[in-house]
Amino acid sequence: MRTPFIGAWALAALVAALPAIARGQGIDAPRITQAEFKKLVAAKNVVVVDTRHEDAFEAGHIPGALLLPLEGAMTWPEEYEKTVAKLIATRKPVVTYCA
Repeated sequence: MRTPFIGAWALAALVAALPAIARGQGIDAPRITQAEFKKLVAAKNVVVVDTRHEDAFEAGHIPGALLLPLEGAMTWPEEYEKTVAKLIATRKPVVTYCA
């Protein structure tokens, strides 16, 4: 059994910024605190995305997190198109982390 990643979480970006992108305002995703993140997780009202490399994800991650390895990349690998489609379709906040 792997120990879940519970170290210092990077400040998380919410995908709520997508409407701003659609309006041509660029990316400026809101950031949340660890306490705010814990409330979202407790309420089961969040989709968590781990953007680290697969080996780091396998070593430990937040339980229930989806893998979308973007660390050091500007685009996602093609095999993650289904994950991206889920993220676009969700009505829940999406929180990303990379540490």
